[in-house]
Amino acid sequence: MTKGLRILIPLLLILLLGACGKKTPPKPPYAVRPEVPGNVSVKLTFWGAELSFDIPHKKIDGDPLDGIEGFEIIRYEKSITNPEDTSTRRYWISITREMFQKLTRYHFNDRDLKPEYRYFYVIRAVRGWRSVSDPARSSVFAWYFPPAKVNGLGAKGGDSCITLSWKPVTSLINGALAEGFSFEYRIYKRQKDEALARAIPRLVSTTSFKDTNVINGITYCYQVAAVLNYYESLIEGPKSGEVCVTPVDLTPPPPPEGLVALPFKDGVLLRWRLSGAPDLLGYKVYRQKEGEEPVLLTPHPVSTPKFFDKPPSPGIYHYWVTAVDSSPRRNESAPSNVDTVKYQLK
Repeated sequence: MTKGLRILIPLLLILLLGACGKKTPPKPPYAVRPEVPGNVSVKLTFWGAELSFDIPHKKIDGDPLDGIEGFEIIRYEKSITNPEDTSTRRYWISITREMFQKLTRYHFNDRDLKPEYRYFYVIRAVRGWRSVSDPARSSVFAWYFPPAKVNGLGAKGGDSCITLSWKPVTSLINGALAEGFSFEYRIYKRQKDEALARAIPRLVSTTSFKDTNVINGITYCYQVAAVLNYYESLIEGPKSGEVCVTPVDLTPPPPPEGLVALPFKDGVLLRWRLSGAPDLLGYKVYRQKEGEEPVLLTPHPVSTPKFFDKPPSPGIYHYWVTAVDSSPRRNESAPSNVDTVKYQLK
C-alpha cells in the first residue's frame, strides 16, 4: 500500500463517522418493555366474569409505545371443595395498531367459569420477543350459579321521589331453589334521554326502594338485578325489565298573605305580599258578590302582587287570592285571607 493510501483511508473513515451524526447510548432491554397493564378489575355478571384493565401506552422508561402485539392472560382456578384441584388456562388477545390507537381500556369476557371454584387472572402486555411487561394480577373471586332474573318490577312517581317494588328472587339461574342463600339487589337508573344506566352505589336488602335523588318533571328508567354474596364475591343475576316513570310536583305553594282590598270610584284595588315560592307561576284572584257564586277574575295567573277590579254593579264584595306553581299540574295554594269592601258608583 502506498503512503498516500495509508493517509487517505483514515481521513475517509473520519468523514464517514462524522456524517452519521451523534449516537445515543443503547438502552437496556428492560427499559423498552411496556408498562404494566393498570387498574385491573373484575365484575361478575350472570354470564361470567368481565376482566378489564388499562392498555399501556408507554414504555418503562417513559417513552411512548408505538404499539403492542397483544396481551397474554393466564387464568388460575382452584376448587373450593377440593383444594388440590387446580388448573390454569392461557388466552392470547391480539391488538391491532388501530385498536391500540383508539382504545385506552380492554374488556375481556370469560364465560367459562365453574361453580364452587376460585379464580384470578395474570395479564402481561407483549410488545415483541423479549419485550414483555411485568405481570398485573386481578383480585381473587369465587363463582357459583347466579340468582334468577328479577320479575314484577313496578315504579310509582311521587313528589320529588320515585318508589320501586319487585318480587323477591327465590331461585338460581339454573332453576334450583336458592336454599341457604339470601340475595341483595342492585338498582340501575338512567334518565330517559340517556343511553347508559348507572348502578346506584349501595345494594338493597329489601324488595322496595325509594329514590329521592330525582327532579320533578324528568322521566327516569330503572332495572333491578339480584346479587349473590358468595365467599365475599358479588355475583349479579340478569336485570329485570325496564320501567320508566316521571315524578310529579304535588305540593302547592304557600297561600298569599296580607291581602288588602281598597275601593275607588271606578273599581277596587287589590294588593298582597309577594310570595317567596321558588316555583311560583303567578296568582289567581277571586271575587264573590254577597249572595252569589265566586268568580275567577284571572284565568291566566297574574305575575305581580296587585290587581285592579271593576265590579259590574254596586254591592258588598269579598276578595281572596291563591298562588299557582309552574309544575305541569299547576298546583294551587289555599286561599289567602278574605277582604271585604263595599263598592258603590260615585
